[in-house]
Amino acid sequence: MPNRFSAYLKKKVLKKDQNLVSLDDPYEVVKALLRGHAVRGILDAGASNGHASKRILKNFPSAHAYAFEPNPMYREGLIEYARRDPRFHPQFSALSDREGTAELNITASAGNTSLLNPSDRLRDIDPDGAGIREVVQVPLVTIDGWVERNGDVPIEFMKFDIQGYELTALRGATQTLKKSTLIVYSEIWFNGAYEKGVLFSELDLFLREQGFSVYDIYKPRYNRTGGQVIWANAIFIHADKIRS
Repeated sequence: MPNRFSAYLKKKVLKKDQNLVSLDDPYEVVKALLRGHAVRGILDAGASNGHASKRILKNFPSAHAYAFEPNPMYREGLIEYARRDPRFHPQFSALSDREGTAELNITASAGNTSLLNPSDRLRDIDPDGAGIREVVQVPLVTIDGWVERNGDVPIEFMKFDIQGYELTALRGATQTLKKSTLIVYSEIWFNGAYEKGVLFSELDLFLREQGFSVYDIYKPRYNRTGGQVIWANAIFIHADKIRS
């Protein structure tokens, strides 16, 4: 599904028809992959200010987005967005494989905030933004438990940006992945930047056990010297439900 510009770059600049990392817009790829499928529910894990939910809802106007964001700095903005769009439903909890509470490490750069502790690698990549500014207690829920409590709401598309905690959250979603999910779009870590954070190999193995496989990889990020890849994003499709 490459557009003309990315196809030109692949052929003229990269000297090949395909490259390990896609130049396409992943949200447009998801839209194309889900064409012909009913998309009723979207789970946005690590919603921050809701920017990803806005993009996704634009592509799927009949869907509802359930946006999980435990960082209190985003609360008022998400509530205001929900007032403007009844399809948007903020959830002020973190996702995990258990229910209860946990400590959220709020960092100087909000994008580094995680339930995990930053590692030396993250401090090397972002020395000004990796420091922990505040630690707050936040509620934890599992995706399966939340779905059941909300009337078995279908979730066809899941997006994850939760800083190394993706696998833990997905372990709490095995029933939802089986029942309704068609695509998972997640941050992936080749060289972890958080203590005990999941690596791509672990996430890939878990999702394969649930019937998903990698479709493509997007937006790689490197260390400060540009020599080693640290993370990227990937689309995983349910092989029995999506024809690629």
